[in-house]
Amino acid sequence: MAMKPRSAAVAGIAGALVLGLAGTVVHSVVTGSRESTTSVEWWVPDWDYDAAVEIVAQFESRNPDVQVDLVKTTGDTVANRTAVALDSGNVPDVITESIARVPNYVAKGQLADLGGLYGDALPAEDFAPGLVDSLTFDGSVYAVPYRWGTNALIYNPELFAAAGITEPPATWDEFVADAERLTSGDVVATAWPMSGDPSDLTLRFLDFAVSDGATIDHGTPELTEQSVTSALELMGESVTDGWASRSSFELDNTGIRELFLQGRIAMYPGGVFDVTEALAQDAPVATAVLPGPDGPGTAQGVGWAYLVPQASDNQERAERLVRFLAEPENMAALTQTFPARLSASDDPRFQTPERLAYTEQLAEHSVPAANDPAWNASVQAVHDQIQEVALGRKTVAQAAEQIMTLAEGDE
Repeated sequence: MAMKPRSAAVAGIAGALVLGLAGTVVHSVVTGSRESTTSVEWWVPDWDYDAAVEIVAQFESRNPDVQVDLVKTTGDTVANRTAVALDSGNVPDVITESIARVPNYVAKGQLADLGGLYGDALPAEDFAPGLVDSLTFDGSVYAVPYRWGTNALIYNPELFAAAGITEPPATWDEFVADAERLTSGDVVATAWPMSGDPSDLTLRFLDFAVSDGATIDHGTPELTEQSVTSALELMGESVTDGWASRSSFELDNTGIRELFLQGRIAMYPGGVFDVTEALAQDAPVATAVLPGPDGPGTAQGVGWAYLVPQASDNQERAERLVRFLAEPENMAALTQTFPARLSASDDPRFQTPERLAYTEQLAEHSVPAANDPAWNASVQAVHDQIQEVALGRKTVAQAAEQIMTLAEGDE
């Protein structure tokens, strides 16, 4: 994708906006003035800020010729701020950004090649499966991932025990059989997020699909009729069969979590933050790897990475900072979900009984999430087809045909 020409006036306005935004919250870890130092500006999200202050102090003590200026961003603003900065050329030196947006920046030629950072000290094979490959374009690697997360199966062990089930389901057949036993009285086995952001539902749909033969190549899903049919049967027909709640039509992710905490849903695919909330409320909770057709299922991973803009004037020092941030102990300290490096998961924070299933899911049964613009544009339509099956207005075969048509770009 070629970069659209921008007028000098637009670039000037954008640059002024960046200066204004970037100047809102700046913190330099160095308290005393130092001659012969060069400042490196790092845009860091607010959730990492406190940990970043401590890590930067360690970096500066090891690199006395570099002063790091921290600029706080937020999850709601970082995308716009980064796009404006990269388009204007008035850039910081390091940006913490969503991995999903990296391909857009690469297409515009706005990121520096960080491939030289990978090697013995930063082995690509130490990252989650396929993660570094997903950030590699024409032989160059444009980011260093540090934070990674995915769904695993969250379940209520007390409801399982009451239904006479001793182990979480390991296959789809067991998942359905357990669901039918768990659904009784006020308890229903599971629910799907059919309200709210449509991508919450299609993320689960695509997890089922990639578990049964679909693939994702550099963010682009390659669906098969078999994989789409399987996913529709599990999600759409579960509602008509009665073991997924009909309240799914009114639920988003938060609503499903609330029903789980109330003991009205027995299991669902969810993220580790839901587990943290359940533990905080002393709710019965356990986790397992997602079931698949014949064994562990595959889940999509999403996360964040460090970028160095091509227009940075301090690329050598910026890369030095990124290399330091990518050390396992620093990656673990800056991660609230899971670190992108497998070796960093040895940190005790990621080895609790409830987190071990996520660690295994990420390390052995995950792929980088779909982020292709064409797929993103079809998410609402795919969501609607799943819902049509759940409402009983379309058969699985009819909806599968429609989704395959969408995936092939014929509509």
